[in-house]
Amino acid sequence: MMGFTTLHILFCLLTVFTLTTQDLAKLHVSSKINAECGKQVILNCNVSLSLEGLSIRHMGWSHNKSLCSVGSTGHMTINHNNSISDFHCEYKNGQLSLIFKEVQPLETGHSTPYMCKLHSNKGVPHAVTKVELQECGLAEGVLTNDGPSCTFRRVYPDGDVHWFHSSLNLSNGPLMYKTTKRVEKGGFLTIHSHLESKGLDLPFSCSLKSTRSGRFIANTEVVVRAGAGSLGDLRTVLCFSILLAVSLTKLIC
Repeated sequence: MMGFTTLHILFCLLTVFTLTTQDLAKLHVSSKINAECGKQVILNCNVSLSLEGLSIRHMGWSHNKSLCSVGSTGHMTINHNNSISDFHCEYKNGQLSLIFKEVQPLETGHSTPYMCKLHSNKGVPHAVTKVELQECGLAEGVLTNDGPSCTFRRVYPDGDVHWFHSSLNLSNGPLMYKTTKRVEKGGFLTIHSHLESKGLDLPFSCSLKSTRSGRFIANTEVVVRAGAGSLGDLRTVLCFSILLAVSLTKLIC
């Protein structure tokens, strides 16, 4: 008899618990988003409005600090100072969207996930989205009076510079090159590399190899910048001009 009573109580409690959890509000988000550099990123948080009697008191996105929230009246509050990325938020029919013009490296990857949280009469659920920034970089190569030079901008993550002369990899060769790195606001890197070449003509090229994946994420050929030829070219033009002037003088005389 005692066993029957205990089982009956447990069954009743389980039934009540099941009915209660079915009545609780739930949030739906993407667990992970792969963002492209320089592209818009949208984080959506949805709550089903079909849940009977649901009353939303507060719904918001945060990333360590509150980014935006909407109250029971539909009024939107946005805290732009709590993020280094340019963003805005939109709310419609139970969906709160956090929209970035682009995300910065310092706010992606291993940083704290983005959290959506709901305060309602049907519970206080929350859900998180992790944003992962894809590898990227912009490359420019020019030939200066001091030799070939390459600059990689808006680089993520870190990378190693590899120099090439035609198809020959110069990175482990006798030629010396100097590379400097600078972290910009938001976490992107600017990487500059200068090759000390002597007696080698174009073509030169340089590539950036990701330290995370081992893939080449940016590359460029070294070109002669307009109006900035080599010192040898300038001497040739100067000598030609002098000879031309002397020849014209003889003809006139």
